[in-house]
Amino acid sequence: MIIGVDIDNTITHTTEMIMHYAKIYGQEKGLNTTPDLRYYYLEDALGWETKDADDFFDQYLGHVYHDMQPKEQAVEILAELKKQHELILITSRNSKFPQVEEVTRNWLARNKIAYDRLILNATSNMHFFSKLAVCREHQVDIMIEDHYELVSEISPILPVIMFEYPYNNHLQSDGIIPVRHWSEVKEWIDSYQSLQINSVG
Repeated sequence: MIIGVDIDNTITHTTEMIMHYAKIYGQEKGLNTTPDLRYYYLEDALGWETKDADDFFDQYLGHVYHDMQPKEQAVEILAELKKQHELILITSRNSKFPQVEEVTRNWLARNKIAYDRLILNATSNMHFFSKLAVCREHQVDIMIEDHYELVSEISPILPVIMFEYPYNNHLQSDGIIPVRHWSEVKEWIDSYQSLQINSVG
């Protein structure tokens, strides 16, 4: 199978690292640093103006992408999955941010993340892009994702394994498989593959 895999908050603990640096930036600027994690976007979670959020990312995004940690068992399970499946990393990280692709590839290599291809956002929206077209173009069978808008977009067409967070746990449909740990991802994919093989046989 071909499996699409988001990076941030799916392979990584990105929100935790963003909030670590947002606390530093917010204290310097006299801004709120206590997030409401029901919201995905920084300006909503912290009540910041868009300009403050943009300035923060301009200053700290490279540090966030460099310093974040992989989720528990993500490295091991992705390596196992790659033995049987093609893994395409599909990320909203925008290739127009200076050095974002280099920082991303270096982090993936440093943390020994197994994958076949990396596709970055190349649109004018610096933090978000539609992934359904990418999934269709590359014949993705399953997507692993956390962003609530993307889960909603893709799940009517393809199964979406969704890492649960306060900002997405209101989503429920037959096409959404909620998980909290990479062991659950592996278990579901193995079961799904077995069903596919049996249905063909």
